[in-house]
Amino acid sequence: MNRILIIMTAVALFSFSSSFSTTVHAQDAEYNLIRKHYTVNDDGTVDIRYRKELKLLRNRAITAYADKGETFILYNPAIDQLTINESYTIRKDGSRVQTPANAFIDQLPSQCENCGRYNGIRERVVVHTALEYDCIIVLDYTIRRKTDYVATREILNQDCPVKRYEFIVDIAKSKQNNLISFDYNGNGAKVKSLNDGHTYHIVATQLPQTYVDRYLPAPEQLYAHVEFTYGHRYVSDSQYDNDKLPEAENLITELFENDKVAYMTHIRDYVVDNIITNNIPEELTGYSCATPSETFRSNCGTPADKRRLAVALLNQAGFVARLEGNTANVSLTDAGTQRAYRLSLNDKSAPLPIDADNSMKSTINVNQDLIWSGVSLGATYNKMTLPSEAGAFKINITRLAPSRKAPLQVRNVNEKYHYTIMTPRTPKKLLVNPIDIQYTKKGIGTIRICIKQLSNGLIDVVRELELHVDNNIVTPKQYKDFRQMMQDWNQYNSVIIRSDLGRPIMGN
Repeated sequence: MNRILIIMTAVALFSFSSSFSTTVHAQDAEYNLIRKHYTVNDDGTVDIRYRKELKLLRNRAITAYADKGETFILYNPAIDQLTINESYTIRKDGSRVQTPANAFIDQLPSQCENCGRYNGIRERVVVHTALEYDCIIVLDYTIRRKTDYVATREILNQDCPVKRYEFIVDIAKSKQNNLISFDYNGNGAKVKSLNDGHTYHIVATQLPQTYVDRYLPAPEQLYAHVEFTYGHRYVSDSQYDNDKLPEAENLITELFENDKVAYMTHIRDYVVDNIITNNIPEELTGYSCATPSETFRSNCGTPADKRRLAVALLNQAGFVARLEGNTANVSLTDAGTQRAYRLSLNDKSAPLPIDADNSMKSTINVNQDLIWSGVSLGATYNKMTLPSEAGAFKINITRLAPSRKAPLQVRNVNEKYHYTIMTPRTPKKLLVNPIDIQYTKKGIGTIRICIKQLSNGLIDVVRELELHVDNNIVTPKQYKDFRQMMQDWNQYNSVIIRSDLGRPIMGN
């Protein structure tokens, strides 16, 4: 197996191809068939059978993607029995080449490193052989899992087109009195339900590849997907919200800030930065979870483990925190006033204020005097970047391509900033970059930016941004106008002055 070589090749090719990868990615490979079949058995096991028939069209599919030239199957021998049913390659001339026995390698998954309790999980690497242009990789395997609970959400679109995707569920009669939930959404794709003797059978055809753009809506909003739940889960996400961790008392004290928003952010940031993340699916652990104490002491855990730990630490620090999906709702009392925030637990995003009805508050109104705190640009020029408020709208303009076919997720906001900047009086300071723009884009919002120098030498800054996009989605048709607005918003967020000889400006 040359996995390291494949990865190195991918890195080398990425720097050459990243600028046009969105246009050629669809041509690299295509799935003739994907079939996923869940069978709930009488004996308390669930068979998960997976089959793929993948046609390779270009060299990149063979060398640049480890998931095309190789297949990685995660399983837990403690609860899983893995059986390879079929594995072979159909060459362009129609001949069939069986995958040799030495092309199946078990190893510790990289995402299980540095966390002892996950060292029993394995990754079966299938190194596909006889790869060439227009060959078809066929792989069929079954995982028999000891479990009385299944929860899966399958996104049917893949990173290359799919001609046919089948999702099948069969439930033994003795198990049909258990809680069962099944739902699907084609999101515009060709998806139909078959009545052919299976408990559930969904077929999707001609699925386009997934987008590779930034700031995408959730996959469930974009792509065809299926959701299937069977049985009861005995551990709730909020079970450990109020656990106490005596071993974490010193840490909580060290992270303390008088500013309570900063304090809760420091606690969250500590968990994000310092607790090792083991990105493994919950089903591999039998949907069990580590306690916050176990996660803290071992300094590692799944994303779900880390979220539970963060909430427990917040509650121990005196906040009232409740786990909700990937975020925490945090209530605090400051100067007699109760406030609530939504705090991301997966990344270090700024906490966002929420209203009593739990809807996102998108309004910021700032009116502030500032003392000049710029940095030298050389010669007689200085630049001051305007302050950033907690919860303010931010987007990385470098990640917005000139054109885009994918919808873009955005948070609607209404932000108004008015700054009066006091510059040094001697020598005289002159504003270099006065600006005055204001416009509205239908269906998107309004922007106003005015930076000017007053007669008394003070610099007056007005920045206003209102986004009111339907369903928080910027459509491809709206994208060009949205990108221009974001370019202006990000470009004019600083003030440049230069020193001028002469007498200082006298105040009024």
